[in-house]
Amino acid sequence: MDRSFNSPLLPKSPFSPRPRASLSTKRVLQSSFRKSSRFSVSGKSTQSVQIILSTPYNYVERFGQPLPVLITEALTFADRSTVVSARISKHGYAWVVCGRRLLIWQYRQSPVLTDTPSKKSLLNQCFELQLPQSDLAHRAELVSVFVSSGSTTPSCIAVSPEGVVRYWPAIVHEGVSVEQHVSLQGQECDSLTDIEGLGCVLATTTCTVVLIQPQLSGGRNTLKCKTLRIPTGWLGGISKRMSSLIFGPIASENSAESGIVRVLSVPSGDTWAVYVLADHNLQKWQVSKNDTEELIFVVELNRMVRDSFRSALWENCVGDQTEIDTWLLDIQSDKDGVIVLAAAVNIPISPRVHYAMISFQTNTNQTPTNIKDFLMLKMTDLYRESNTGDYLSYRFLLCGTHAYLYNQKSITVIKPHEEPDILEFNTPQDFLLAGSVCVNTAIFFSRNHGLVAISSNEMANELNLSVAGANTPAETSFNESMVVNNLSIYNMDPEEISNACKDTLSQLKAAFIFYIKNQEDAYKDILYELFPPDTAKVPGIDLLMDKVVVMMCKDLVDDVPAGDPRWNKDTPLGLGSSYSMQVLHQLEDKQKAHALYMKFLKDSGLWKQLGASTIRSTTMATVYVLGELAEKIVAAITFKNMANNNILEKAIEKAVAESDTRPENGLTFQDVFFREITQVHKGVQELVNYCEDISHSNMTPAQIVEVIHDTNEIVLGMLMDVVKYREQNLTNYKPSETVTVIAPDFLPWTASSGSDGLFNSLSQMHHHTYNYGIILTNNDRLKNNLFDQLVAVTDIILDGRKSHLESIKGTPLEAILYKQYCADRHKFMKPFLQEKRWESSAKLAEKYLDFETLMTICEATGNQRRLDDYLERFGNDGFSEFVYNWFLKENKQGKLIDMCKHVGKTKNIEKLATFLSDHPSLSWMQEIFDKKYNQAADTLRKLATDEAESVTRQKTMYSLCKLAKLASGSHDSDDYLRNVEGRLDLISYQEDVPDYVLQQFGYDTVHIRVISPKDLIHLFICKEYKEAAELEFKKALDLLAFIDDEELRQEMSLKIWRYALLRDMWDHQNLDSPLEILQNKLFFKLVDLAMVLNGDSWNLLPPLDTLLDDDSLKDFQNNTSFQFLIKAGYEHIYRSQSVE
Repeated sequence: MDRSFNSPLLPKSPFSPRPRASLSTKRVLQSSFRKSSRFSVSGKSTQSVQIILSTPYNYVERFGQPLPVLITEALTFADRSTVVSARISKHGYAWVVCGRRLLIWQYRQSPVLTDTPSKKSLLNQCFELQLPQSDLAHRAELVSVFVSSGSTTPSCIAVSPEGVVRYWPAIVHEGVSVEQHVSLQGQECDSLTDIEGLGCVLATTTCTVVLIQPQLSGGRNTLKCKTLRIPTGWLGGISKRMSSLIFGPIASENSAESGIVRVLSVPSGDTWAVYVLADHNLQKWQVSKNDTEELIFVVELNRMVRDSFRSALWENCVGDQTEIDTWLLDIQSDKDGVIVLAAAVNIPISPRVHYAMISFQTNTNQTPTNIKDFLMLKMTDLYRESNTGDYLSYRFLLCGTHAYLYNQKSITVIKPHEEPDILEFNTPQDFLLAGSVCVNTAIFFSRNHGLVAISSNEMANELNLSVAGANTPAETSFNESMVVNNLSIYNMDPEEISNACKDTLSQLKAAFIFYIKNQEDAYKDILYELFPPDTAKVPGIDLLMDKVVVMMCKDLVDDVPAGDPRWNKDTPLGLGSSYSMQVLHQLEDKQKAHALYMKFLKDSGLWKQLGASTIRSTTMATVYVLGELAEKIVAAITFKNMANNNILEKAIEKAVAESDTRPENGLTFQDVFFREITQVHKGVQELVNYCEDISHSNMTPAQIVEVIHDTNEIVLGMLMDVVKYREQNLTNYKPSETVTVIAPDFLPWTASSGSDGLFNSLSQMHHHTYNYGIILTNNDRLKNNLFDQLVAVTDIILDGRKSHLESIKGTPLEAILYKQYCADRHKFMKPFLQEKRWESSAKLAEKYLDFETLMTICEATGNQRRLDDYLERFGNDGFSEFVYNWFLKENKQGKLIDMCKHVGKTKNIEKLATFLSDHPSLSWMQEIFDKKYNQAADTLRKLATDEAESVTRQKTMYSLCKLAKLASGSHDSDDYLRNVEGRLDLISYQEDVPDYVLQQFGYDTVHIRVISPKDLIHLFICKEYKEAAELEFKKALDLLAFIDDEELRQEMSLKIWRYALLRDMWDHQNLDSPLEILQNKLFFKLVDLAMVLNGDSWNLLPPLDTLLDDDSLKDFQNNTSFQFLIKAGYEHIYRSQSVE
């Protein structure tokens, strides 16, 4: 390959203009010196400009090496009247037909043949062959390029539309060919399908099928052409029209001929299944190496296809199902049979053409009688009878779980559970000429761009790396080995490292290199010395093995590029060093090195011995730390793919400014930033800081909003890739149960607080997006985009916190972190509720079980159906109990009462009953609706007795209790009702206390709580109750009946009478009429009132000696006037009672 640099056909520099060769000169032309995609592990293009067009979900990029110049010139200078077509083989060859010119080149080499010298030369060449003379336009579909068994040089068979077959045993020898004419009775040839190892199947437009087999007889190449004929036994039950379908037209038959759709060959051991799809019929042939052909079945698919479309789309529509027109467009193989792309339209109902993928089980010899699977595609087109080419020109490819529908101007990507994604080629004169699947990648031939591939914006699940052998060349120039093994690790001498450095880290690096070079005994000996086996050993925290393994992984991802001369040569060459000059390829090489390192840890047994490591003040499983470093590589690659963004460039410059490395010797800020992968989070932090700065700058609000929007796009693009990678690799970085016991925490770097995490930055980003983005803009489109971004940011923040919470479930920290998680969740969800973005908030609340938000949404929108749905969906998560408690907390018992009314209609009867049993304040309602009045009365009386917070609520409960008891119709309810009425009387006494008295003692006069009888007595007789007279003191005496403690009742009785004495002045000079004086004293007024109301005031009065025996009356004990008057009063009362 090195010699190719001196070729006169190549420019000296890969970046200099390439001279255009003359079309009349050589027909074998060297391709670009850039390496073919065969040397790329991922199959990505080696061309400098890769992305052609993209959507948020997929993108189109160049595939493999640039087109040979001969191909480019043929496409560029072809006359408008010349039909240009192309075809791609899944075995690595592609060809273009332009007039009678057939141009063939190899776009990918089989890995098995990479060391074959002749193959290497073919990879740099384009071959031109001359097609047979024809009055009709040649097409690439009538050409097949293949490699025969035992040969390393490709052969080619081409057929003219009239049926002239030309066979080149080796495409390198244009002049050596065999030609034969196939008698087709005037039929036009449609396609040529390769049957690997047997030849090709030629199909005409009217369904004649011919097997063409190249043979070598007596040293001469010949062609054997054989029409596949149906056995006689089949003809008895097949009409002439069907015979015409299978064999070709019969002269006497005047009916319309069915057109061929597609021929498909599927290998099965030593035989091949050949499917012929024509009109609405499917044939299956079995072809074997022993020169036998057998027709397995012929099946008519129209009825099954039409019925399936009708059931899926028009089952409830009025009309005849025969009005449904269907077309079969393409066929591909599946593991159990075939999948057919079909289209249908029901003109009387709608001119919309609908598409579906339909699978049939055909891997047996049984004729399929029904459809296995029917997938309606979420795409339609408009029926135009005058131009069927637009909506019936779709073909499709199957690649893993994805399907790709394409025509000349678009590719529609179909993924499970996702909306179709359409990639449109709108450039003038750009058409898609062919499609195929190569190394699990969907590739297409674009007239303007050559070979292109469809890639998802998701990262690949796992690198499929092959470990290099021990004979890796040590040169650092651009040779073939350097493109395959572009890492410096392949050129390191493990013996030298092992002998020179005896520290544990260096020894582990030497073991890794020995592993790469397949020297198993050597690396195992080093590991045995470093970490001697110990059966009693258990994983620990920050053990030597964990520290060294993490340290080596960090060194690997932070290594400087080995081939870049701008880096300081004093820097030691690292395991992750790349010989690539391009940053993106350097990052991809680091990703490969990391994948190799993970494979080494697992294959060597170290993986199972890893314990836990301390990172960001948190103890996590070491495998989590290793996975985090892989995620940071993904983040760096995503950033690099959009590094031309001005905002990102500024953030990178600020991040580099704070690092220890300076961009010197021609290094750029990007070189420095993308070298140190472990610090890639600094880029996100600086992006958010930039938003913070511009939010307080002199920019206009519109400019600020635009910057925030663009910054969010950058950050979210990276985070989405990281999260997808994390989800795809959960099982790859899963710690053992033993490790999770000692270190259960899993706190991703995207959710970690502090300078080494992104939680603070993402929280700040959330704040900016709402307060400086959404609030400031009046542009509805921009506002909607910002809300979408806000949803994504919230999702990522909460997802990380939720992952951490789930990891520490059952530990003492769970309760504390759950409370913090709920607080964060409420904070981040609040803007959606404030802006009434119900669907966005519902989506997040459903995912993160934010029941409070769900209830708020249901209440705000009055959507009872949604609430019922949540009760059903989240019943096992405690949502039902939350709803009931929420109604109580929000004082919306009426809603709960309504639920009680309809409890028979809900599936939550048991949960509601259980909840009510624990909440008597509600259970009585259910008992009322169940007409259990006695139970309801008892529940209400107990609730009222226990009530202490609200006297109003207590009064209501006693009143309801009385009504329930009356409604029960019990005969023994008199005592019960008297007790309840007494309690209502007690409440009435409390209601008689003036507000100002209550306020004097600190009572809330709006929400009055229940006051005990003892305290009520004090309120009635206290000196603060200035207007209190004999009636109020009488109420105090009446309250004694509600005190059960006899001793306390006596004490309070004495207190009432003493307070009555203290209310008046007892110093009188003239005592000639003592009874007149006593009539104006509150004490004796109270006696009179008690006598009038109760008739026995004497029994209420305490003995005089007992009454006066108190310190509060010590001033009266030496007051003779008082002594005289009180005794006179007692005497008068005694005499009055005696007379009666």
